[in-house]
Amino acid sequence: MASLVERNGRYCVVYSYKDKTGKRRQKWETYKTMQEAKKRKKEIEYRADVGQMVVPHCKTVKDLMEEYITLYGKEAWALSTYSSNVSMINNYIVPIIGGDKLENINTRFIEKYYQRLLRTPAVVNPATGKR
Repeated sequence: MASLVERNGRYCVVYSYKDKTGKRRQKWETYKTMQEAKKRKKEIEYRADVGQMVVPHCKTVKDLMEEYITLYGKEAWALSTYSSNVSMINNYIVPIIGGDKLENINTRFIEKYYQRLLRTPAVVNPATGKR
């Protein structure tokens, strides 16, 4: 089952699962509020009980962004915020670094991405024709 841990003013949901090789692993998921953490804990326990436990396995930046939008965007963002954030991700993150592996991300990688992003022209908004 899952447990809740408070660390540095944030709340973590900690649970165990078995990876593809059958080895037992521990997963920590961090949330800003206790309410969010309790909600996720209940979801994890319910899915474990019904046999639908799905552990997030992001290997690339694109996978992480898709999972982030699914977990947080649809429930937490207003429609205009959701639309704007998804567009920013699809226009400026996924095409440039979407295929890169998460294990390769470090400060040098982020600096190279930032420099490349500065050279990237703005995407034209189809509704207004403006950048």
